[in-house]
Amino acid sequence: MSIVEKIQYSEEFLKETNIANNINILWGKVLPILQHRKYLYDRYTRKKDKNDVIVALEFYISTIASGYFGGKEPQYKVKKTNETQKGILKKVFEKVFGDKNNPDEFQTIIDYITKYNDNGSFFYDCVKDYINTGACYGLLYENKENEIVYAHTSSLTSIAIWNYETPSQKIGLLRYWYENSKDGGITTHLELITKNYKKHYIDSIDKKTIDSNSKFEFEEQKEDSKKVKWNDLPIFAVENPDGLALFENVITLIKKHEQVIRNNANTFQYNDDAKLKVTGFTSDIPPLIEVKDEDGETKFDSNGNPVMIQNPARIAEDNAILNAKVFYTPDKDGDIDWIIKDINDTASENHKKTCIDLALMISSVPNVTDQGFTNADNSAALEKKFFPLDQVLQQADKLFKKELLRMWEMITSRINLKKTTEYDFRDIEVILIRNLPQNNKEIADNWLKLRGLLSDKTVIDHLPYDLDSESEIAEIDAQDEIKMQKNMENIETMTQNNLPKVGDTNVGILQQKDDRIKTNIQQDKQANTK
Repeated sequence: MSIVEKIQYSEEFLKETNIANNINILWGKVLPILQHRKYLYDRYTRKKDKNDVIVALEFYISTIASGYFGGKEPQYKVKKTNETQKGILKKVFEKVFGDKNNPDEFQTIIDYITKYNDNGSFFYDCVKDYINTGACYGLLYENKENEIVYAHTSSLTSIAIWNYETPSQKIGLLRYWYENSKDGGITTHLELITKNYKKHYIDSIDKKTIDSNSKFEFEEQKEDSKKVKWNDLPIFAVENPDGLALFENVITLIKKHEQVIRNNANTFQYNDDAKLKVTGFTSDIPPLIEVKDEDGETKFDSNGNPVMIQNPARIAEDNAILNAKVFYTPDKDGDIDWIIKDINDTASENHKKTCIDLALMISSVPNVTDQGFTNADNSAALEKKFFPLDQVLQQADKLFKKELLRMWEMITSRINLKKTTEYDFRDIEVILIRNLPQNNKEIADNWLKLRGLLSDKTVIDHLPYDLDSESEIAEIDAQDEIKMQKNMENIETMTQNNLPKVGDTNVGILQQKDDRIKTNIQQDKQANTK
């Protein structure tokens, strides 16, 4: 089956006046791609695999790569443009940048939205879909509480539609789901989203099963149609340009690896059920006898041949021989032995290792059981082990950063429209952090050495302890204020305690000392004048 890796149409194709006639054509192009993604997902889970030997290297490759790339949530930082940069930008573009944007205020809004949406979970779900199926998607909307939401939607049920521009732009998202009909069949639902509308379609033909040859007739549910009010296409979509899952090119090697294990298992089973070979001895009891009817006459099959069965007497003799502790062969050349298959264990193990090594090499995922990995006792050594995987994921890194920034462009535009603000999405820096074991003490020490050169907020944000810099700085300020108040109270108390009291015998002595000090100061001034 030929798989179209990218769905492309003109915007005219998706116009509201044309889509009723085109929806069946669109679904016909989409279905093979979604079926292929389902095959890849089944390879990842192996839940439906009925083979007796399953070595789910796809699961291993996907888990390691997804955890490495998506294990830490993205960071969004609002960049602050300095006066020199503003001057250059104004000179070159004749526009003022940064004056209308309050970076701290904008950062607070971004932090609030990411916490509300469980930013880390959304990112990991998208990364996992991308690794397993070569694509991932999300939806943007505003809920009943007027909160801006971005939510993951499965790549097994969703696909983006692109136009023919260079580079091509998203013009729609098609989602589907199945429902069980009252007649015991399957009803297919479609939801099509563009920047202008969202429409719901239902297949009018009930089916027992669905495959590439199934016929569909979709009818629009007009009562569910809605206008999209984002002035944009509110979706998140990242698709691998090659249409590949990370493990897709090594599925053949994984099958070969399983076949070697299966062959060895079959050989062991054959040897476990081996037949006993006896030479120099012949039984007098025939192995087969004819079947007799109730009258003692021989039964014949349709070809006129006697019907034969195993001779119970021969079976009893064979069992007696097998269970005997000693067996005698009357012939001097007689022998007894098992008929078994030999296994070249070294060749078999080398074959399995070659399959695993090639599969992990092509997918660029490190083998966490090899000696080089177990000996990697610091973060620098681990980074070297993950270097090939990082190279493979560079394309994904660029695609995700671009699409995340595009998502924040839509969110920022929505905020500006509703709140009459003028935030600029281009001030947002998207930071993707790889998930590797790290020495927290070493990282903390390195960042604390930069205090004085960098702001406390920047230092706290980079400490590996999941701290909220704004809250921590506020706590420090409150703590310093309390200390200062206590110090002032202590100084006031000490001053009061050191003041001379009325009737104190030391008052006269203190006064004399004070007069002598004043006299000395006056004499020094006169001497300096002369």
